[in-house]
Amino acid sequence: MFQVMVPVYQKHLNKGDLDAMAAFYSSPTGQKLMKELPAITQEAMQAAFPIMQKQMTLVMERVQREVAQMMKDPKVKPSQNSQTTPN
Repeated sequence: MFQVMVPVYQKHLNKGDLDAMAAFYSSPTGQKLMKELPAITQEAMQAAFPIMQKQMTLVMERVQREVAQMMKDPKVKPSQNSQTTPN
């Protein structure tokens, strides 16, 4: 695992970055972040899930409309009848 991960980190971070990260995560704030991050991540996912679910519903409805249109008129390409989905 290290053989594939180390080059990725080396590509994006230098020694100064790693030293700064080590200093941060050794600080009280860094320690608090590490302690709280699992709860933050869980709460953020719970908050975002309904939004993602709504967007997936809209996407599926759009796909169903396009498939139905294609079944009616196979000459119509999906991009010709597509509408953008509101955010």
